[in-house]
Amino acid sequence: MDTRYVHRQSGKDSNNVIAMNFDAAYFFERGVRFLQRNDLNKALKAFKKTVEYEPNNPVNYCNLAGVFSEMGDFQASNELLEHVLQDLDPNMTECQFYLANNYANMGEYDIAEEYVLRYLDSEPNGEYAEDAEEMLSVLLDEFGGGAALEKWEAEKRKRDAADAEKDGRYFLEHGQFEAAVEWLEQVIAESPENYAAYNNLCLAYYYTGQHDKALAMADEVLCRQPDNIHALCNRAILVKHFGWKDVLEAAAEPLRKVFPLHYDLAMKVGTTLGLIGSHADAFNTFRRLMRLTNPPEPALLHAAAAAAANSQQWNVAERLWQMLAREREYRSIADYYLERLVTVDEQATADWKVSYQLDLPVEEQLAEMKDKLKENNLDEWRRDALLRASLYWGLRHGNHETRRRVIRALAVVADDDAEKALRLFLERQDIDETLRLHTVIALKRIGAKGDVCIKMNNEMQTVPLEQIAEDIIFELNPSWRMVWQRTEVWLQEQQLARLIPPAKKVWLGYLYDMFLHAHRRIGKADIWVAGLLYITLRYFGVPVVQKELAEQFHVAASSIRKCSVRLEQILLNAGI
Repeated sequence: MDTRYVHRQSGKDSNNVIAMNFDAAYFFERGVRFLQRNDLNKALKAFKKTVEYEPNNPVNYCNLAGVFSEMGDFQASNELLEHVLQDLDPNMTECQFYLANNYANMGEYDIAEEYVLRYLDSEPNGEYAEDAEEMLSVLLDEFGGGAALEKWEAEKRKRDAADAEKDGRYFLEHGQFEAAVEWLEQVIAESPENYAAYNNLCLAYYYTGQHDKALAMADEVLCRQPDNIHALCNRAILVKHFGWKDVLEAAAEPLRKVFPLHYDLAMKVGTTLGLIGSHADAFNTFRRLMRLTNPPEPALLHAAAAAAANSQQWNVAERLWQMLAREREYRSIADYYLERLVTVDEQATADWKVSYQLDLPVEEQLAEMKDKLKENNLDEWRRDALLRASLYWGLRHGNHETRRRVIRALAVVADDDAEKALRLFLERQDIDETLRLHTVIALKRIGAKGDVCIKMNNEMQTVPLEQIAEDIIFELNPSWRMVWQRTEVWLQEQQLARLIPPAKKVWLGYLYDMFLHAHRRIGKADIWVAGLLYITLRYFGVPVVQKELAEQFHVAASSIRKCSVRLEQILLNAGI
């Protein structure tokens, strides 16, 4: 600290000596006063002194950079701000916002865009966040930016994906619950303090039917963190699943008392209350959340409507679904529930329970699967985690027809997680042989390899899928076997046994393709025998007249033509 002495005259020529302390704070105050008077030169000198007195204080450099910026010397300002970020305090993120301002004033809009994005990335709710968002909007709208934003968004997606993979959210969000279990068990073994991974593993166990493990996982988290909201929610759902009525009230009580300000957590609390049957409490949670969000998210609208309907507040539910119907993407869901409200009288509706998921009930989804399977592009459908969760629920708890449809749907999904779900289902002791047969065929349809557990000779046995003949699919429908047997006999009688293997390959290929399409039917067997013979003979160079085959099998030539067109596609796809 530098000490000066100011001498003043007073009284009878006596000297009063006043000590003056000149330090960084003193020159900071002088600099502020000069700035208020718009005397930039003196302000500059004052703030330079603050840097001299405290050369390691990053705030002093920021203030000096601000004066340079006011004077239009943006380059000098930038050098000081970069010095702060690189050498003094990399966490002073406001410097990135100041740099964005400087580069924008210099006409370097791309660089300004990069710095404003850096600031928003590090301080999304920071002091200058609102100004930064406004600056970004101006840069994009007025100066044709966007390249830096696109790059930033791509990098953010990568980071988010990496984080999601780390705690297993990626697998859960994509409905890959079996994969989530395997991954998260490894994560927890390596990172025992990763509570997000514990909670996600709890969910993965639940979705794969491993309820005892799920409960143990929730209890372990709560033992370490009694107020962990995710674990409290997970445990409440599991207590409800096990039917422990005497424990459920105690499990629900903490959730009734808490209202997280974080949107996702509040949604989870409300949904959990609904799932355990506390529909009025769920509605109160959703209603409070709606007051904080404007406009409310579609998922929140439906959840609030479901809670209202489940607590028999019909008018409120109707109003909320009408609001949801304004969202084009969710209009069909809203219309479905609005129609239910209209068509079902109040007495019958009293027992109607609405799912809190923003989707159609699983039964409706499976009913629509006929149309879905006709579409060429099913990628979006495959990535629908809610649908996948519904499918797994249907596989575990649905009736015979629901399970049969789910098995077919999983054969369409045809990824590793779907295969694991089918394998686990096959190990169950409580499914009938028809469902077991459908599951084996689904696994063979998606090209699965390795051992599976199936029932043979009244015993569960492990058999390699490769050893199970392709024509096991004949077991699903006697008419399918009949078509083949008659085709085989005809070829043998005509001394064309060499065409039996390719003909069978075509027929099996068509049946395995048809397995995925419940709307397709095999009608009159004679038509398909003639059609299969016609396409086989023609493709392998054997002279054949469609009209003669039609007369021989007493069918119309046009019918042979129609089914042969369908079979021909199998030939083309298989490269036979």
